[in-house]
Order: sequence, then C-alpha cells, then structure tokens
Amino acid sequence: MRILSTIFALAAVWTGSLEPAWAIAGCDAFSSALRAEASDMQVEFGRAVVVSRTRSDSNAFDITTRVDVDATLSCRGDQFLRFEARIGEPANARTTTNFERFQAAALKAALGWDAGKSRGVLKGMSADAAEYLAASRQRGDVYVAGKTEEHEPGGVSLGLMATGSDRTFVIVGPAGQ
Repeated sequence: MRILSTIFALAAVWTGSLEPAWAIAGCDAFSSALRAEASDMQVEFGRAVVVSRTRSDSNAFDITTRVDVDATLSCRGDQFLRFEARIGEPANARTTTNFERFQAAALKAALGWDAGKSRGVLKGMSADAAEYLAASRQRGDVYVAGKTEEHEPGGVSLGLMATGSDRTFVIVGPAGQ
C-alpha cells in the first residue's frame, strides 16, 4: 500500500511539472503588467476596428503611448495570441530608446523576463535585423527588409523586422502560431 501511494505522489509531481518553461501571461495579466512596467510612457488600450470577411473570435486592441511607440494586442478571450510594437524609421535616439524600453516591458509582461535577459535577447535580435537589412539593400532586393526570429520554450516566438520605413517587434503566443 505504501508503494502505491508513493507512485501516485510521484506521478502527481511529475505531471504537474509538464508546464512550458516560459508560460505566457493571459491578456488581462499582460495588459496590467505592461501598463505598470511602462507607466512613464502612459500606455493606453483601446478596441481596434477590424474589417474582415471572415468571422473571428479574437479581439484586437490598439495600444498607444505618449512616446512614438504604438502597438497592437490580439487575444482570444484571455488567451494571448499576438503582440506587435512599432516605430517609424528613421527614428531619433529618443524614440529608439523608448522602443527598446517598451520591448523589454512587453517581454517582462508576457514572459516574466528580467531586464538583463530581455536586453540581451533584444540586442542580439536588433543587431541581426540591422545586418540583414543592410544585406538586403546591398543585394537590391525588391522588398528591402531585415527580419529575425527567436523561438522560446512553451511555443512562444519573438520576431523583429526592420525596413526603411518602420521597425516592428512581435511576440506570438502558442495559440497564435
């Protein structure tokens, strides 16, 4: 009998630890955390108007700030689907710094990452996107862009796209894949 109870206890512990290493926050938690993390940017959420031929059960929110960073959040109920933050290019140093801070705040809100981990990942992605953008210009591509992505545990993907007119940072949750 004692062996049977030990087996059940071990099974409960083992199955309880099968959650993804980086569980992504729900939309309500993400929204609250982003407002708190980027409070100096005065983050505001508003319902986006979406025109589509297909019926969708997802909700889109426009996110505005008092700095030159805008974003969009897509959710299905409280399930996080996708977050996109954008700035126009060419951007001045202040706008670029605010964009970097907003990206780090979004990573903390979505994944709970600390500032050091966020900065490290974002610095690498920014360098790669800039390098790919320069290579795209040199090749004379029809669509000149630099794109890079990172795949994190738990089915979360991060992306950064840079063009001559804008820069976009994306977090895609497992349900948005």
